[in-house]
Amino acid sequence: MLVAQTVTAVCAGLPGAPRIAALAAGWSVTSATGSITLCHTVEEVWLALPERSRPRLHQALETRTVVETHDGLTSQVIAVGLHLTRQRLSDSAR
Repeated sequence: MLVAQTVTAVCAGLPGAPRIAALAAGWSVTSATGSITLCHTVEEVWLALPERSRPRLHQALETRTVVETHDGLTSQVIAVGLHLTRQRLSDSAR
């Protein structure tokens, strides 16, 4: 539940923000078009977010790490998202 809440909060300002729901064995990510991706890891949740929103997502994640104090699982979820968006942005710049 905390993972879904954290990712949803980070994505709140993004256009076409997906809906993330906690399931018994992972999470579902529902896009603005209604397509659903089932995710079993936190990494899969972040990677299921729309590619076009990566720069804004990265900015939102960086802002959260600077402005807000997080600990425990929330901090880990944000760190994974930040790492993956940095990696994807770097890969797309090549």
